[in-house]
Amino acid sequence: MANANGIGASIPRKEDLRFLKGEGRYTDDLRKPGQLYAAFVRAERAHATIGSIRSEAASRVEGVVAVLTGEDYRADGHGPIPHQAIEGNPADEKKPAFTENDPVALCFGQWPLPFDKVRHAGEAVAVVIAVSGEIARDAAGLVEVELDELPPVVSPHQAMADGAPLVWNEAPGNLCIHAIRGQPEKTSEALAASDFVVSGEFAASRIVSCFMEPRAGIAEFVDGRYVVTAGNQGVHRYRRMIAGALRAAPEQVRVICPDTGGGFGSRSHINPEYVVIAWAARRLDRPVRFTNDRSESFLADWQGRDMILKGELGLAEDGRFMAYRLSILANNGAHTVCYAPQANATRLFTTVYDVPAACLEHKVFLTNTASVLPFRAAGRPEVTYAIERLIDRAAHRLGFDRKEIRLKNMIRPDAMPYSSPAGLTYDVGDFPSAFERAAEIADWNGYESRRRATEARGLKRGIAIVPFVESPVGAPVEMVRVRLGGDGKATVQAGTQNHGQGHETTYAQVIGELLGIPFGDVALEDGDSDALPFGGGTHSDRSMRMAGELLCEAADDLVAQALPDAARLMQADEKDVVFENGIFRSAGAAVGIVEIAAARSEAGVSDGLAAEAARRQRIPAFPYGAAVAEVEIDPDTGETAIDRYSSVNDAGTPINPMIVRGQTHGGIVQGAGQAIGENAVYDPSSGQLTTGSFMDYAMPRADWFPSFRLDEVDVPTHGNRLGVKAAGEAGTVPALAIVGNAVLDALRPLGVTECEMPFTACRIRKAIQERSLSATPDGKNE
Repeated sequence: MANANGIGASIPRKEDLRFLKGEGRYTDDLRKPGQLYAAFVRAERAHATIGSIRSEAASRVEGVVAVLTGEDYRADGHGPIPHQAIEGNPADEKKPAFTENDPVALCFGQWPLPFDKVRHAGEAVAVVIAVSGEIARDAAGLVEVELDELPPVVSPHQAMADGAPLVWNEAPGNLCIHAIRGQPEKTSEALAASDFVVSGEFAASRIVSCFMEPRAGIAEFVDGRYVVTAGNQGVHRYRRMIAGALRAAPEQVRVICPDTGGGFGSRSHINPEYVVIAWAARRLDRPVRFTNDRSESFLADWQGRDMILKGELGLAEDGRFMAYRLSILANNGAHTVCYAPQANATRLFTTVYDVPAACLEHKVFLTNTASVLPFRAAGRPEVTYAIERLIDRAAHRLGFDRKEIRLKNMIRPDAMPYSSPAGLTYDVGDFPSAFERAAEIADWNGYESRRRATEARGLKRGIAIVPFVESPVGAPVEMVRVRLGGDGKATVQAGTQNHGQGHETTYAQVIGELLGIPFGDVALEDGDSDALPFGGGTHSDRSMRMAGELLCEAADDLVAQALPDAARLMQADEKDVVFENGIFRSAGAAVGIVEIAAARSEAGVSDGLAAEAARRQRIPAFPYGAAVAEVEIDPDTGETAIDRYSSVNDAGTPINPMIVRGQTHGGIVQGAGQAIGENAVYDPSSGQLTTGSFMDYAMPRADWFPSFRLDEVDVPTHGNRLGVKAAGEAGTVPALAIVGNAVLDALRPLGVTECEMPFTACRIRKAIQERSLSATPDGKNE
């Protein structure tokens, strides 16, 4: 590494200091002259037709400027939000992930304020605009909404039942996606021919998007343009959705994203409130702002996960996998906003295993719940959970070692590139090596002594090992612009967005090394749709993979622009000039690229050097790894503690290993936190969210987790110049499976072989009690 702060250096993030000093600049910190405040009137029923909305009492409150409804919005000539629920196929971005070849693939626009019926509790049906937030909220409580209640459906089983009420009349049976992948006939034949078949049904619980910063937004109408400032994961997508809903040209909308306190996928797709405040700002000719309180966020923010997975795994006598069939029932929620979790699940359901015959049937149902969107690693933790639970079940029933049965069936490195049953092609990787390394750093062979020590304290101990692979995709478009000024300072403008990933640091490391300039002299600008014609935002582990490739192209362009000047100054032929570490050299002469930028600026030729690079094509990559976890369970109380957690990841070339490990830490906590606590629950009779606050919803805490043992296997991908794969979701993908299998391993001596996620003390204690009651009089389980 030529640059001590360049690619591969573990240096502290440059953006952290301002956050630690409280100098972050979030949406709710901002103020506009003459601003008004919006408070949303939210439906108290989960499913109902909308009758009258009486706003007279609210309108009479001093300080209230307007009370607006969906009928007002429609009368002004605006339309539904054109969510792009069906996105591109990673194998061919020109084709959608779900197509007319699938039995069902439906999308519906979402009216920002519905005027026909409400489809989930907490859906906004009106907005009160006032001179202060307190007045707006108080007045919102005076708006009377007449709702003719309808029976709700909150789960796939309810939604698919005969005679179930329809969330959307256009979706018979509440089915919005029905997809079949793989080889159904071959799989059925292979299952029938298998020596053993294990099966099971597993539920991946629903989770609330509890990012640190609640959603907020400020909208203005300035010089004929809508200007919306809001924390988000992609200003260009937000611009497109706002323009589509308000029936404006994209250039009539500007979206600005300041500092953002967490996204995890849920801020990738626009929520209706942002459209409403943009419309209200134009209608009232004043800035309009809103900030959700946490209760609103529980009800109205996009949520995650919520799949029921039923699998069958066929094996030969020697433990080799013969066939795998997976059926998924997914809860989409009320609106078809984004099918990325479902698409990801269909692509990766065989994970790291070489399965000769495999198929998947995926059904996605509309329900009267908040819409489900991508949440960290969307779809991949769920399918990993299903297959890994089945493998452990097979190992225990058939007497195979849990580690060895996985190694026996893993895709070998000499099989790369490997084409999966779902049509993906894994380019490079050594799955067994990462798996063995995870077992080594976890001291897999020393587990038995730890188990005996735990038993001596009256507790039960369990262990699990899980390999994984990802297929991060995301938007297939990206753009960057790099300028090297005459002062030697470089500025990177990127269509990606930094909301915790450390882009201000890693992009500076890349450009600093490529151009040979100091790390501290590189600044990042992002989060403004006016800055670049297009950009993909940050989600799906895509940023460095996409933007990093473009940074290389832009740096090449800058060097090429400077080369003629360098050759002229050194009186050399261009073909004899080499560029390295920021210096052009030829026959003992040398000149720096910064000097050339300064000379251009002084001569008035240009303001230094500038280049841009763009791409409208995906850059695939397949990060992988393995994890090992050990848990301790108190059989008297059901209380569970994760005692050890080890993980090995292959993220390709690590731009900043410290940031890679930090991303892994966060991913583990979000995955394992769901496995042992997080669970959003809707009442099946009323459709009300019963876990509507942190009093009812278990957010993971630091003291739930041990110190993590981490290691890396860095195998650069050939798909991009930097060799980057991804790191942000690696900790999450195996976490549901590894915690689930470790818990069941600990409970197995008590005769417990099943327990539903999340593995809370209450559920574990109930499983132990039920198994105890089913024991025969001689004390043996039936």
